[in-house]
Amino acid sequence: MDTEAYWQKKLAGYANEDWATKPSIFAQWALQHFPAQGALLELGAGHGQDSAYFAEQGWQATCTDFDESIVDGIRRKYGDKLQYQVVDLSQTPLPFDDASFDVVYAHLSLHYFDRAKTQELFREIGRILKSGGVLAALFNTKDDPEYGDNEKIEDGYVMDSGIYKRFMDADDARAFAEGFEVVVADNQGTTLKDEAKGVHNLIRLIARKPA
Repeated sequence: MDTEAYWQKKLAGYANEDWATKPSIFAQWALQHFPAQGALLELGAGHGQDSAYFAEQGWQATCTDFDESIVDGIRRKYGDKLQYQVVDLSQTPLPFDDASFDVVYAHLSLHYFDRAKTQELFREIGRILKSGGVLAALFNTKDDPEYGDNEKIEDGYVMDSGIYKRFMDADDARAFAEGFEVVVADNQGTTLKDEAKGVHNLIRLIARKPA
């Protein structure tokens, strides 16, 4: 299954879940670390509920995903509340000007790439953030059984059901955030889906671009 078909099927399967329309636990927690209201970019928005939540909090939110049909689905749901753009994270540089955003937000969307591409994405995020801007990102954890059950391509990077996935610990997140001021890097993250199972071990990163 190619990547586009994989995510179309995945999101369709999640569409009727109660949590798919609610702001994520991570979004609500991360908000306390944001600067004053301004321009926010979400990378890999999925169902778009976090971008909508940030817009309700007064942010000028740009909602992106790599598949035009996914972005169109979010647009139908939220209309002119958000800005929309198709952005494929595997293609760099990112299609934004330097210092365009006060916040770049990524909920489980930056961990599908090898080390070199992940490092490049972090550099690109640094480029498009304003001075003092914040990166808020949630990542897969190396404590996930999926990490141990699949063949490793490189440290933290595996092939799982035809899809490449990266798994991290807090030290990995800090290392990728080189050049940022790390505010939080821990393994206390969760999702509404995982919280129901008592799982709280996803990697949370809050990192600030130096002023």
